[in-house]
Amino acid sequence: MTYGVDEYQRRTPKGRAAWERAAKLIPGGVGSAIQFKQPYPMYIGDSRGSRVWDLDGNEYIDYSLCYAAMVAGHANPVIVEAIKRQAEHGTLYGLPTTLAGDLAEEIIRRYEGVIDMVRFTQSGVEATQTAIRLARAATGRKTIVKIEGQYHGGTDHLLVSIGGAPADAIGPDDHPRSTADSAGLLPASTEYTAVVQFNDLDQMGRAFDEHDGDVAGVIVEPAMTNGGVIPPLPGYLEGVRELCTRKGAVMIMDEVKLGCRIAPGGATEHWGVKGDVVTLAKAIGGGVPVGAFGGRRELMEQISPLGSAVHFGTYNANPLGMAAGLACLTKVMTDDAYKEMTRLTTRLADGMRDALKETGVAAHVVQVNTLGGIFFGLEGQPNNFREAAKNDTAKWDDYWFGMLNRGVIPMGSAWFEEFSMSAQHTDEDVDRTLQAFEDCLRAIA
Repeated sequence: MTYGVDEYQRRTPKGRAAWERAAKLIPGGVGSAIQFKQPYPMYIGDSRGSRVWDLDGNEYIDYSLCYAAMVAGHANPVIVEAIKRQAEHGTLYGLPTTLAGDLAEEIIRRYEGVIDMVRFTQSGVEATQTAIRLARAATGRKTIVKIEGQYHGGTDHLLVSIGGAPADAIGPDDHPRSTADSAGLLPASTEYTAVVQFNDLDQMGRAFDEHDGDVAGVIVEPAMTNGGVIPPLPGYLEGVRELCTRKGAVMIMDEVKLGCRIAPGGATEHWGVKGDVVTLAKAIGGGVPVGAFGGRRELMEQISPLGSAVHFGTYNANPLGMAAGLACLTKVMTDDAYKEMTRLTTRLADGMRDALKETGVAAHVVQVNTLGGIFFGLEGQPNNFREAAKNDTAKWDDYWFGMLNRGVIPMGSAWFEEFSMSAQHTDEDVDRTLQAFEDCLRAIA
């Protein structure tokens, strides 16, 4: 039995009842598979600032933040007011508003010299799906190269080798095999998706050689956030950029999690490598479903109605999402806000490292500005998904439930997620979290 599960069940009887009812009506009782956690998922009743409350009234400091999406914190009053103001005038028109242009202008300002034009979607998966369609349309080629373990949403051609296949199916370390991570995928999903390990330029070059003349593009999350946070090694992103340029392939920087979160201009600003197309979501919506993809003008003008690469969506650029996103990026996520969030995340990460040394628990903590991760049983930083997957998942579960029972949601409810900071977290939150972390480590050591 995982440490803390009995206590979790004792504290959440209303949550269990809610799940038992929902499970009869909704597969797993959840809206997304990642929301499910044995023995049953947590059901939230309220949220505000850096805190959420479950149905039983238990309070938690939240570092999951809906998988890093709630960069402005919960129920941020600036964003709430923007949503209320827009709702009074309507929530959906099916016709354009000036809000979309305003938000596009702000994104282009943040990604100056990289994004010339933007199209909005309702989610990150739609953004990445359309980005690979655009790469294929622009090049006339079929193959997309992706990184093993990186998650780009549930579209068929990218739901490949995200870490769910059996060990005997994934191939050797130096030559990963494309594996389908869902039933119902056609063979073309793996046939036209080549897979390489993160931080390995030799494998990337070989993928181009093996699909000579047919690589439409490379989609890469600049730092992996589906493996507990794995930063790029020095020169890696630059090497991918050079290879794409030389081979005429489209470099897609998937910044769905990182974009406008770790810096005003996201990973592009932080690491200084410019993709041809950037995909965004989460932070740009201020807590409302908004996604986007943008890039060089000559590429983006191939999107319909200007070009032949089709992009539709009834809810795209809806005024409610545009109003929330605009308030988030222009009024909440200022330069000072990023600096303060990074300072708090550094305090948290450093304090966790100190507690690990004090208690003798073997684990590695990593931080990239406002995001971080923890790997139990690893002494150093993993450089790819296979190395990260050696994380002690049993000890990680003990940690997750132990923190939950002490009033902290430490990160998303799977070992490969991350912890993140919002614009509404405080030093008091960090102090309480570090005390809970030390107490938890001593209990599970």
